[in-house]
Amino acid sequence: MAFNVSELKSQLNSQGGGARPSMFKIKINGRNANYTFSDKQTILVKAAGIPTSTIAALPVNFGGRAYKLNGFRTFDVWTTTVINDENFEARNKISDWMRRMVGKFDGERTNFYGGQAEVYEGSATITQLGVNGKDLQTYKFYNLWPTELAEVPLDWSSDAIEEYTVTWAYDYWSKGAPSSAKNIVTG
Repeated sequence: MAFNVSELKSQLNSQGGGARPSMFKIKINGRNANYTFSDKQTILVKAAGIPTSTIAALPVNFGGRAYKLNGFRTFDVWTTTVINDENFEARNKISDWMRRMVGKFDGERTNFYGGQAEVYEGSATITQLGVNGKDLQTYKFYNLWPTELAEVPLDWSSDAIEEYTVTWAYDYWSKGAPSSAKNIVTG
């Protein structure tokens, strides 16, 4: 079969031109307001990825041969790149979230919130946007918490804006059409 550029262009044009990696928005919600990103903090998330999931092959030996069966589904960590603002608001929020998860510096872990043990997991939502700015697809992360807050490199020879990455652990993600919660399906 010959490659036909006209057919490719026609197909892409009929589908809105193809999804763009720069057309997205992210919302990160902590369990309470101390960890939830405001709209001005969320817009500083420069880069992220649509989540990965993997189904491991489980080899079963029978009759001298290994047969592969589908195993458990696993969800990898999620990494975001954040632009550092001069008030360090987003970075301080993530740092405080991490500090409160592990307790005090002396090892005491009596963190209580409202008389009950504080829960630190939150959620995040990635919404892929079309070229017209409308929401196309959403991905929601459940029981999300930061595992790594990367360094901010400092350098006298650079005039670039500071950036850092945050790595997040979560239990699972779901996807769906943004207009209806009933369209959300797991993984």
